[in-house]
Amino acid sequence: MQEPSGGGHIALDTLDLAVKGAKAYGRDDLVQRLTDARRLLSEPDVTVYVVGEFKQGKSSLINALLTAKICPVDDDIATAVPTVVRYAPESGALATYEPADPSSPPWTERISLEDLPTHVSEAGNPGNLRKLRSVTASISRQLLSGGLVLVDTPGVGGLGSLHNAVTVSSLPRAHAVLFLSDASQELTGAELRFLRTVKELCPTVFFVLTKIDLYPQWRRILELNAGHLEACGITIDAVAVSSELRTVAARSADQEMNVESGFPQLVKRLQGVVGDAERSALNAVGLHVGSAVGQLHAALRARRTALAHPEQSAALIEELGRVNDRVDALRSQSAKWQQLLFDGFADISSDVDYDLRARSRGVLHEAEEAIEEGDPAKNWAEFEKWLRQRLANETLENYATFVKQARGLATRVAEHFELAESQAVLPREVQAPVTVVEAIDIDASFTGTKARGATGMAAFQKAYSGFLMFSMLTKMAALAIPTPFGVAAGLLMGRSGFLDERKRQLEKRRGLAKTAVRRFVDEFNLQVGKDSRDAMRTVQRELRDAYGARVEELQRSLTEALANAKKAVVDDDAEAAELKRLEADIEALEVLDRRAGELTLRSAPKPVPAVTR
Repeated sequence: MQEPSGGGHIALDTLDLAVKGAKAYGRDDLVQRLTDARRLLSEPDVTVYVVGEFKQGKSSLINALLTAKICPVDDDIATAVPTVVRYAPESGALATYEPADPSSPPWTERISLEDLPTHVSEAGNPGNLRKLRSVTASISRQLLSGGLVLVDTPGVGGLGSLHNAVTVSSLPRAHAVLFLSDASQELTGAELRFLRTVKELCPTVFFVLTKIDLYPQWRRILELNAGHLEACGITIDAVAVSSELRTVAARSADQEMNVESGFPQLVKRLQGVVGDAERSALNAVGLHVGSAVGQLHAALRARRTALAHPEQSAALIEELGRVNDRVDALRSQSAKWQQLLFDGFADISSDVDYDLRARSRGVLHEAEEAIEEGDPAKNWAEFEKWLRQRLANETLENYATFVKQARGLATRVAEHFELAESQAVLPREVQAPVTVVEAIDIDASFTGTKARGATGMAAFQKAYSGFLMFSMLTKMAALAIPTPFGVAAGLLMGRSGFLDERKRQLEKRRGLAKTAVRRFVDEFNLQVGKDSRDAMRTVQRELRDAYGARVEELQRSLTEALANAKKAVVDDDAEAAELKRLEADIEALEVLDRRAGELTLRSAPKPVPAVTR
């Protein structure tokens, strides 16, 4: 765990004081929320995923960033499992394995950094035979000391691959994404489509053009890529780098070459991501503290007003009554925010389900066209792999649609609350169900059917029939035609029968393949659709409970304030000591409120940079 920054220390002290005040007044609900908010500061990891196509220089970039050989790099080596790189005073690594029993937790093993290639690379761990989930490498570097965590992801021969899709489904929990593409060519259509999906899942994305030392035309490629991104409506910052120049510059302490490598710009952007994450955490803590202090302050202020100015008690009670009526309305099942949440998720469910079916129908159409163009029995393994990857990619894009709409709905619901802390209520992130695609079986029994005997028998029957027919006709016509001519005629008809039967068998296999694909896609729609609906219900309940808890807190605060005001009216001989204590407590709460305001000011948003041409 990294040491909190100066702002982090202030936030922790402020939280502790707020918790102490909430405990003093018996507000266990506020104590729980403030305690939960502490996790925002005690878990300072700022996760940045490094993604891209196969052999685009992801591992080399991480090594160059840290000026250390952490991730294995070689012409014949590709990353097979995610590698997480974080800060630690002493270097080391921890391998996390998939458990044999899915209900059991994963198990871990400590390894040395020198053993990383045998665990995370395709050469040392082909097809992930070791059943690794991930490897965490630790190293002492200043860039990581602020909480930055880099994740080197597998490319595995295509952005639409199932393995890569599983990795990318974790992007909503990332603070930023580095998307890499080398300077050998422009961005492909698949890369642009993938980038659009990544931007939906994680708003902070940087495009990194790599290997600029190998391609003199890299500026032209960068300019063309900027045009492609603009045409697709993707607004992201772009940086051009050379990992090789950075490595040489680090060895020779050549500052000029380091600047030429482009890495100082990339480091600056990563430091900005860390700073933004800290500001976001401070802002959330400030909102929670400000909310809790405001609710405590309302009850104390009502009591003080009634004690110090009894003549104002009636007006105070009337005012609190009006506010309490508003809270009751918010709490009601017929409240607008409840209806908005219910209707919003109904709309999201409809949109996401339609989007999923439209996408699967498009894949089915492509699959049937591919089946018509070849023999499914000959290339079924490659075809099935393509089909699963396409559906996994469509699942990921469908999931991005859900995440975007759920975030938008949470924002709209928050607008119905005139409460600052409502901005801190966010839906839980859920995993894209891409693994479902791999679990669904597809019937490929037709690929093992031997049609050679059937076609041979059909050819023999046609040939024999032709020979008999020719022989009988010549005898009936009393023609002296040599027997070899009859044999030739029979062979011609046999060849025709052979070709007809082979064509019939091919059409039969194509029909069986289409039926298998349709059943597979139907099962895909059924299972992924259910997973999506379950995720929506979970997020809906969490948002409902989170906002409901805020209303409960506010109502409890107003109820106590109203009770304090009425109690003071009945009890005219209030003690001066109580008024003095109230004044001191209110002054302390006002100090806390100012500190909470200072925390939110630290998180003022920065303008989003445009694409660098």
